Amino acid sequence: MHQETQKTKSVVAAALGVPALLPFLKEACEREDSWHARHTGVKTVQQIAVRLGSDVCPHLESLVGIIGYCLNDENEEVQIITPLCLSALAEASALNGFESFDSVFKTLCNCTSLCRGKVLGDFLVAICSLIPLMDATHAAYYAKEVMDILIRLIKWNDFQTKETVVKVMSQCLSTEGVDADYYRKEILPEFFRNSGGSKPGR
Repeated sequence: MHQETQKTKSVVAAALGVPALLPFLKEACEREDSWHARHTGVKTVQQIAVRLGSDVCPHLESLVGIIGYCLNDENEEVQIITPLCLSALAEASALNGFESFDSVFKTLCNCTSLCRGKVLGDFLVAICSLIPLMDATHAAYYAKEVMDILIRLIKWNDFQTKETVVKVMSQCLSTEGVDADYYRKEILPEFFRNSGGSKPGR
């Protein structure tokens, strides 16, 4: 039911324009009495990003501001969908630059020290989807910060975490300004040293 609602709202946004939905999305994402409403609001924004692609750019700052409220959500389902939504917005607006995400990036980074497991992995993926939008100097700095977290995650002996590590490393390595030699010398040996004996989870 929630999934159908999200798709319907994204179709409405495509037909009538995103501004018509912004008040409803804001109200949903700020509903303190219903995590289902917050989840539906964020998921709808994600669907809008996927459906509209680069046409979402004129509304990017508003949409980022709306879902930014949910980055510190107490509900794990909302915690998971929010960084995934940011990733979708970043992918849809790759040519728009980093400025529209500036308001949430610090919160996104701070959340990595509070999250664990899948939630942490999703936050790292979101950060790495934003890093390529930065200038080379800032991209290199934040990619290095992410690597420091990955070194700790590499030691976690579960398949899903290692899958996240590989995905995040791939994103970082494709970013301009990132020192590939650092990854080869510091990260990859540590990754392979801790990969033995891990079993894929179900």
